Amino acid sequence: MSYTRPSANSFFEKLRRLLTVNPESNTGVPITGTYRTPAPGSQPKTYIHPLTKHSDLAQNYYYDRDARRNFPRLAMYTQNDVAKLIAVSNLKSISAGEGGSNESTQVTTIPEDLSLTEAIAFGPALYSHEKLPPIPGRPSYKWKKSEDAVKPQLGFQI
Repeated sequence: MSYTRPSANSFFEKLRRLLTVNPESNTGVPITGTYRTPAPGSQPKTYIHPLTKHSDLAQNYYYDRDARRNFPRLAMYTQNDVAKLIAVSNLKSISAGEGGSNESTQVTTIPEDLSLTEAIAFGPALYSHEKLPPIPGRPSYKWKKSEDAVKPQLGFQI
């Protein structure tokens, strides 16, 4: 069964078959009663939007949906906070011995009004004349002229 109608006049149908590359091709005009019934725009049921939490306008705030301003929260550290963190990292606690007994545990307190310069000066020196910071590597290769390169010739060759 074909969903397209033949041409209206048999004379023009014969002429079309004579002049076309593929005589079995059709016009492409669909038959009214058989093609896409019912039509997509005339469906008997109407579309119902699904209910989601975003459908409720009272609880759908703009700042929750705005992704442009969705930045991570910033943390503020004062110099006293940084000094306390440095002082805590410099403290060394004695762990339990090999036998499993706690021989001694050193407990120290950090003063509340510790300044940053005092905390840096209190800690061990990171680098000294004997213990220097790492140096970036230096290249160990040497540039030399290539022996197999063809030298350009001056002037024209004929």
